[in-house]
Amino acid sequence: MSIILVSSVSTNIIDASDILNENNSIGKTIAKPKIFFEEQVYDFGKIYISESVTHKFIFKNLGKGELIISNVKSSCGCTAALVSKNILHKEEEGEVEVKFNSGHYVGKVTKSVVVNSNDPENSKYKLTITGEIIEEVSVNPKRINFGIIRRGDSCTKNVEIKTVPELKIDIKKVESPNPYITITKDKIDENNSAYQVTISKYDYIGKFSGIVFVYTSSSKQERIDVPFSGEIVGDMTFYPEVLSFGSVKLGQDVKKTVIVNFINKDVKIEKIEAEPGNISYMISELNNISAKKIDVKLGKDITIGKITGSLKIYTNSTIQPVINIPVNGEIKG
Repeated sequence: MSIILVSSVSTNIIDASDILNENNSIGKTIAKPKIFFEEQVYDFGKIYISESVTHKFIFKNLGKGELIISNVKSSCGCTAALVSKNILHKEEEGEVEVKFNSGHYVGKVTKSVVVNSNDPENSKYKLTITGEIIEEVSVNPKRINFGIIRRGDSCTKNVEIKTVPELKIDIKKVESPNPYITITKDKIDENNSAYQVTISKYDYIGKFSGIVFVYTSSSKQERIDVPFSGEIVGDMTFYPEVLSFGSVKLGQDVKKTVIVNFINKDVKIEKIEAEPGNISYMISELNNISAKKIDVKLGKDITIGKITGSLKIYTNSTIQPVINIPVNGEIKG
C-alpha cells in the first residue's frame, strides 16, 4: 500500500510590476522639494528719503524633489522682487533680489515679499525687509489745520523746519500761492527755522484748502508740499449742506432734520421758505439755546418723480442773510 501525502502550502505570488509600482510610490513620497533661505529678514539700517536699497536673499533646495518657484509677490508697489531661477534641483541655489524704493516714506518701515513654490510644507515663504527712512529736511506739522475761523478773524499756525546738520542744507524760501496766506520767518539756529503761517481777510464762508511750498537746496527734497485746510464761518453754521430724501416710496412718512448753530447769539431766524410747496417744516429748540432744529417732511400729496427744490432760511445776519440748502430725492410708486 502506498500512502500519498498531500501538503497544502499557501503562497503569495508577487509580480515584478507590483514591486516596480511600490518602488515608484515610495520614490514619489520621498522626493519632495524643500525650500531653505539663509536669512528671512534683512535690516538695511538707515537711508535718506527717496533713496532705494537692494538685497539678495540666497535660497537652496534641500529636498530630493524638484523645487519650482511659481511667482514672487511684494506687499506694495514700492517693493520689487526678481528670482534668479524658477526650477531648482537637489542642493541647487538661487537668489531672490528685492529692491525697496523709499519714495516718500518716513520713519520705521517694514515690507514683505512672499515666495510661492511647490514645497508642500512651506508653499508661501515670507521674506521681510526693514529699516528706517530719514528726512534730510523735516517739516512739522506735515499738514496745517487752521480749524474753524470766524469770518473777519485771522489765525496763525507755527511750522518748524529742521535739516541734518552735516549736510549743510539751505531753506531757500517758503511761500504759498494763496493770496490770503502770509508767511514770516523766525530763525532759531543754523539747522532749525520756525515759520508763522497766517490766514486772514478771507472773503468766503465755507471750507478752504491750499499748499505751502518749502524750497530747499537738498537734491532729494528740493520742494516739500505742506497742505493746509480749515473752515471760515459766519454768524452761524448748519448741517447738512444738502437735504436729500433719497429714494422714497409713495405715501411713505419720511422726515429729515437740519441743525442750525448760532455763533452770533444775536442772530435769529426770521422766516423759512420750502420748495416744492408740498414740503413742510417745523422749528424747535435744542437743549443748547444757541441751536435750532428744523424738521422737514414730505407732504401726503407729493407725486411720483424727482424731488428738486430748496430750503431757504432767512435771518437778521448781515453776513448770512439767507442760507440756501438744496433739497433732492425721488418718489417711487
